[in-house]
Amino acid sequence: MEKPNYQLYRNTTLGQALQKTLDDFVSEQIIPDSLSKKVMDSFDKSINRILPMKAKNKVNFRAEKLRAYRYCDNVWTFIVEQVDLKEAIDPNGPVNRLKIVACDGQTKGQIGGAGHA
Repeated sequence: MEKPNYQLYRNTTLGQALQKTLDDFVSEQIIPDSLSKKVMDSFDKSINRILPMKAKNKVNFRAEKLRAYRYCDNVWTFIVEQVDLKEAIDPNGPVNRLKIVACDGQTKGQIGGAGHA
C-alpha cells in the first residue's frame, strides 16, 4: 500500500515559491495548467518521501494548555498555548500559540515509518 502524499508542505516557503512561479508561468502561457498540477503533485511525492529521511532535528516542548485537537483522515492537529520550546533555534521564550500537524507516516505493511510534524 502506497503512502499518502500529503499537501501540507505546499504551505512552506519552498512550496509557496514553487506555486507562485508555476502560477506566473501559467499566466504568461509558458506552461499549461496541467503541467503546473503535475509539478505540484511531483513536489508532494518528493517532499513526503525525502523529508523523513533528511530531517534530523527534534524539538522538545512543554505547553501549559491544549486548546484543541482533531483527528481526521489519518492527520492529527493540535493547538497548544504557552509553549516552551526546548533546544529550539529561537530562544525568545515561550510561544503564545503553536499549531502542530502530524500525519501518519506509516501505512499497513511498512516497518518503521516516520511521522511528520
